[in-house]
Amino acid sequence: MNWEQQLELQAWIDGELSARDARRVAVFAESNADARLLVDELRMAKAFISSNETEVTVPETREFYWSQVQSRIERAESVSETSSVLSWPFVWRRLVSPLSGLALVAFLAVVSFNTFRGPAIDDSARFMVEVENLSDDVGSISYRSQSENMFVVYLYKKDQDADSDAQTEPVDDSFFQ
Repeated sequence: MNWEQQLELQAWIDGELSARDARRVAVFAESNADARLLVDELRMAKAFISSNETEVTVPETREFYWSQVQSRIERAESVSETSSVLSWPFVWRRLVSPLSGLALVAFLAVVSFNTFRGPAIDDSARFMVEVENLSDDVGSISYRSQSENMFVVYLYKKDQDADSDAQTEPVDDSFFQ
């Protein structure tokens, strides 16, 4: 038995169905064992609730309560009409509150941009590297590649450089004569 059938059985017990639907549900309740059990439980619950529910009567009539509701609505409308004239402090506060919120958001945005941005260095000096050589016997050659983001410094002895040049290039004495 699905949920919709259970709801139809409950509506049948409460007397909320039309005569045609009530007959159809009655036939279903008699033919299905689960439906019979549910109908018995629903009837028992309905009888228990209706027999144990105390009825409270109010000394005033229904019109008395509705007249009070109507008078309160009229009072609320008259108060809202008189309060429609706004005072300057109220208008000023309504205008300044959103503007102060907007100013706070703008301030926090500026502060966060300055906080998370790197140090301000111009691009020309950004890739400059200074290699200091304190020895007269050592020379250096530097290579920088911006596309590969690397910087290489090659150190060599100056004595070996002069000797290696002399060994690699034969000197032609005939030219000097």
